[in-house]
Amino acid sequence: MSQRRLPIMPTLVAAYRDLARLLTAMRALMLSAFFIMVATSVAAELVPQRLWDQELAGEALGFAQNAVEAFLLTPIVIAIHRFVILDKITANYMVPIGEPAFGIFFAWLLALKVLIGLPFDLLGVLQTLDWSPPASALAVALALIAAVGVSLRLTVLLPALAVEAPGATPSHALADTKGHVLRVLALFFLALAPWLAAAIGGALLLGRGAMITGSPLAMLALVMGGVLQTMTLSLTAVIASHAFMALAAQVKRAAQPHVPA
Repeated sequence: MSQRRLPIMPTLVAAYRDLARLLTAMRALMLSAFFIMVATSVAAELVPQRLWDQELAGEALGFAQNAVEAFLLTPIVIAIHRFVILDKITANYMVPIGEPAFGIFFAWLLALKVLIGLPFDLLGVLQTLDWSPPASALAVALALIAAVGVSLRLTVLLPALAVEAPGATPSHALADTKGHVLRVLALFFLALAPWLAAAIGGALLLGRGAMITGSPLAMLALVMGGVLQTMTLSLTAVIASHAFMALAAQVKRAAQPHVPA
């Protein structure tokens, strides 16, 4: 049996080609994603800063924001996966709560969002416990590496759930991505680096005025943030779909014996 591979540059080119097709074929859905991103950012801005600064209240607000975003974005991410993998076009935004795939997809999307945020939550806990800055930085770095590693190993799970692959389970996803983490990481980094650079450049150009709630610069920052978040969300889903098509074997066959991760 030939070794499965995820070619980086061809996949990167194909991902951007699919992103361009996606923006044309499902414009209404992409606009919905943009408005969701902006609306959740505005809602977070309206919450008094003193509540965000309180440890328990801040954690609860952060989780609530993640849950709302995951719920509202689940139909869009599912549609992107189905567009890339099945060439299926979803014309309009709707929340298909009755679909079997919706609930489990939402749960995993929320779980992954929470997982990536855990290292930063850990930093607040360590500061409360008066850990030294070097020790806190080391602990957070190790936690971040672990969180990113687990997320990368589960890259093919969400696309598998979106297309209702018969073996769409975490254990099968871990088996399929074994030995491919560095390639998946390189692919995500190369694809998202220009957008991350654009976000940093935009923040520097807007300056401190963008931090004043309600100011014109703050409004412009919200719009720019919505565009960048929509593009990175779409591109991440497209790349995950290509990883699924290139690497997924066990998640496509429910009867396939499990290979330990």
